[in-house]
Amino acid sequence: MKESELIDKEEQKRQNARTFINAAQEMIESEGLENISVRKIAQKAGFHNSTIYLYFEDLDQLAMFASLKYFREYSHSLELQSQKNLSPTENFLSIWELFVDTMLKKPHIFYNFFYGKRSDNLPEIMNRYYEIFPEERDQFSEEIESMYFGKNINDRSLKLLMPMLREDNLITKETLTMQNELIVSYCKYKLEQKCNDPQLDDRQLKEDIIKAIAFIAGIRM
Repeated sequence: MKESELIDKEEQKRQNARTFINAAQEMIESEGLENISVRKIAQKAGFHNSTIYLYFEDLDQLAMFASLKYFREYSHSLELQSQKNLSPTENFLSIWELFVDTMLKKPHIFYNFFYGKRSDNLPEIMNRYYEIFPEERDQFSEEIESMYFGKNINDRSLKLLMPMLREDNLITKETLTMQNELIVSYCKYKLEQKCNDPQLDDRQLKEDIIKAIAFIAGIRM
């Protein structure tokens, strides 16, 4: 096979993957994450059911890719954040605020992405997603890049906490892991509340989460 034919073939595969991901995202938006299926997505994309498995391991993996469509506003905000000259503590709180704003808009999707069964190897999903959708890839500072492509939510949060060791707060080498686990667990608890009761006020939930995170980290607000 000629090189040009190989390139065309790879591009067709990328376009097909884009089609499936876009169809899955549209299904999530219209019917909810819990109501999507391989059959519905394939039908919407104009392919046979079995074709999906040439590109994705299963429905759960496809849903993870489709979920990244909801990261665009957050990702762009992080690019702007990368251009600011903030202290580690300011950066930590600001990024958590951006994250909480985003996740509360689509709680079920973010709960599944960060706390679901495929949530422990996020770089694999995210790197492939940005190969398929390179136009959505924002540019971050080295620290934010490392956080954004962290292995899981624990790793992401830890990478924001670690620079705070040199500042005046309650973060120490001895307590760092415990404090990080408390922060991530509290975030999960409040996100579960929002999933179970969509009518909960986002502003109050965000205030609760940020206050708790600041308290755990010993940040004076």
